[in-house]
Amino acid sequence: MLFAGENSLTGIPIKQGMDDFDLDDISDQRLTEMFSLAGCQDCGACARACPSARHGGIDPHELVQGMLGGGSEENVWDCLLCYICDDVCPADIGIALLITHLRYRSALEGDAPGRFKRGAASFLKEGRGFPKGPRTARSREDLGLPEMGNGDRAMRELGKIVSRTRFSHE
Repeated sequence: MLFAGENSLTGIPIKQGMDDFDLDDISDQRLTEMFSLAGCQDCGACARACPSARHGGIDPHELVQGMLGGGSEENVWDCLLCYICDDVCPADIGIALLITHLRYRSALEGDAPGRFKRGAASFLKEGRGFPKGPRTARSREDLGLPEMGNGDRAMRELGKIVSRTRFSHE
């Protein structure tokens, strides 16, 4: 398994992520090496467990096999990022993080669906995936949650992330 370190709060190992990734090389070859796709046991456990695959969405097994065969990737935007594939993969490939990288590449190429672009725009503006407003305030009140703050610290931290990952680029 690939690790980037350990979560300082929980002590849980963190899989390799964007910090360990060359943003200038998001080629299939680099991803295949980075995620050790050749170690896939071709068992299909990921596909059998995947809710998206069961309902006609992305098939994680076909995605990995397609990348190994030099074929085109499936629609990575159909993935629910539920991480069930990671939980059942005996080779510990990290398919969900692979899909995250493929989504990043797709977004850089301008192929992100509109709903994700709108969510990203709101995220960059508000520091959250939805706008602060009366409906959200009512929902939070009904749930016994405090009112949303302005998030100045979160926005500063978000700025650092955006500059590091080129998230703001079209």
